Amino acid sequence: MNKLVAIVASTFFSVSVAAQSLDKGQAICYEAQNMVNGLVDYTNTTCIPSLTSTGALSFIFLSSQPVFSSESSKKAWLLVVVASVGKIFNEQSSLKAGDLVVSDANQMKNRVAYTITVSTAKSLQRQVYSGQLGLEGMYTAISKSLVRKDIPKK
Repeated sequence: MNKLVAIVASTFFSVSVAAQSLDKGQAICYEAQNMVNGLVDYTNTTCIPSLTSTGALSFIFLSSQPVFSSESSKKAWLLVVVASVGKIFNEQSSLKAGDLVVSDANQMKNRVAYTITVSTAKSLQRQVYSGQLGLEGMYTAISKSLVRKDIPKK
């Protein structure tokens, strides 16, 4: 799976050498990953930060369990991942945001991942927090925003 993670990272992101920004990305990943693992106990989630060629922070979230195989597992996991990333970026609004890439053990075997923008995660989290949107509405918006990406063999 580690080889596939490297392929995913190189496929979706052009990594820059700006160490300070990547350090910030690692800190955000650590915080978000801990939130997700604390709230979703049926899988272990790993977060990998990356910088785009424009210096925006992007993240890959991988579930060790096949959360996309069960609608209820998928829903809970995606809600927590998107809300966690949105919350962190809303609290640190000066950060340049890129994409959020999500996948699980089975999807990775099939070389499939899904993307949603961090700006969408921020907006959805803000709407739920302010009471303008419920969790069902948030999940519907996430589902509509997810873009399937096939991971090429390298």
